[in-house]
Amino acid sequence: MTTETALRHASTTTLDYYLLHGADEIQATGLLIEEFVLADDLSAARLRSAGWTPADGGWWSSATFARAIRSDRHVRARLTAVDRLDAETTYRGLGGGTLPDEETLRGHFHDDAELASGAPLRLGTGPDVHRVLFAGELDSRQTAHLCALLRLDDAPGPEGTRPGVVGSGRLRVDETNFRWDLRRVGGDIAWCIDVTSEPAGGDALRWLLRQFVGVARRHGLVPATIDRLS
Repeated sequence: MTTETALRHASTTTLDYYLLHGADEIQATGLLIEEFVLADDLSAARLRSAGWTPADGGWWSSATFARAIRSDRHVRARLTAVDRLDAETTYRGLGGGTLPDEETLRGHFHDDAELASGAPLRLGTGPDVHRVLFAGELDSRQTAHLCALLRLDDAPGPEGTRPGVVGSGRLRVDETNFRWDLRRVGGDIAWCIDVTSEPAGGDALRWLLRQFVGVARRHGLVPATIDRLS
């Protein structure tokens, strides 16, 4: 797939799909659909979400539940990230019929979780950094697999110079140079991917952030926000 094709594809598939599980954490009982609304600088301004559980009468929207997913590991354990095809299969299997298109699904977003916004956090000199923060834990096998998919090939720097960094990757897309670090944060209870782009911004950065969210979701991490750091 060319970069141009990938960018066009990413612009039309912006929702994240999850299966909701019952107390046994095995049987799927519904769906959760989420979307981050990005500001002009590509930081996350709002998190929109909607759940569908036939036992509760259909679609519902709850910012409180969206926040609980990111703060409570027990709530998070009852989610499994899937793609749209798997979501369609589950929706049909639970009696929902044909899963509506994404524009129709957005009509079920009613209770948004507002995310902190304002001036970017200051890291020092150098290019802006977009930090994609994730809730969740990874074991050593999951970490190794994620590192491989993120194409991390740089060893961390000397102790203390880049705290928490597991490795770094690089990519040139069209005329933009990207670098990203996978990093443990929050006392090793969360993860982030820090992305720098030179020149900054543009559709290529939006596309790359989307790809990183997708890769991390497949490993059990849940995107919490996107911050712009300077």
